[in-house]
Amino acid sequence: MSEQLEPELERVAQMLAAAGPLPDAPATLRERTLAIPDGEAAPAQEAEAVVPIARRSWRRPRPLALAGIAAAVVAIAIVPTVAVMRDDGGGNSVHRVDLAPRPFAPKGGGAANVVRHGDGTSEIKLTVWKMPSAGHGRTYEAWLGRKGDRWPLGTFRTDPNGKATITFRVSRKDVNNYRWLWVTSEPSGGSKKPSEDTALWGPLT
Repeated sequence: MSEQLEPELERVAQMLAAAGPLPDAPATLRERTLAIPDGEAAPAQEAEAVVPIARRSWRRPRPLALAGIAAAVVAIAIVPTVAVMRDDGGGNSVHRVDLAPRPFAPKGGGAANVVRHGDGTSEIKLTVWKMPSAGHGRTYEAWLGRKGDRWPLGTFRTDPNGKATITFRVSRKDVNNYRWLWVTSEPSGGSKKPSEDTALWGPLT
């Protein structure tokens, strides 16, 4: 039997010699081999290194950012006010309306004393200041307003300093039925419908 294997073993030895030196075993092979408990199979191959993918941390929305913007808008808003005054002693109620500037007259200002007489008539004494020019071929016009309805009081012009004082006479019923008072720039002669060039605005009630 050994005589039959010798030629085959000699051929295998020649093949190994022709293949060159064998690669060295890993330095940790001995430790890994000894670390395998009896009865358990060795792992087929060493596990590859795994690089974890970094996840982007989720950030909660910051509602304070929106709140800050809203606060800034509120801070720059100019709110007109109504100051109620006492009866003038003659049965006439008087209150003052402070008019806030609007885009057409951002540095302008105005106020109106609204007098409701006992005989059913009313007066609106309007005073404006620091108003820019209404424009070439244009004039200022005062209005009463409510939802879906605009009623022109009349036109006026300002002096070179942007000041003017005008008195409009209307019925007490009209004053009671309208909610707003405002001033716009309109073509000379006035308009039946207010333009978008609003200069001043304030509440009547």
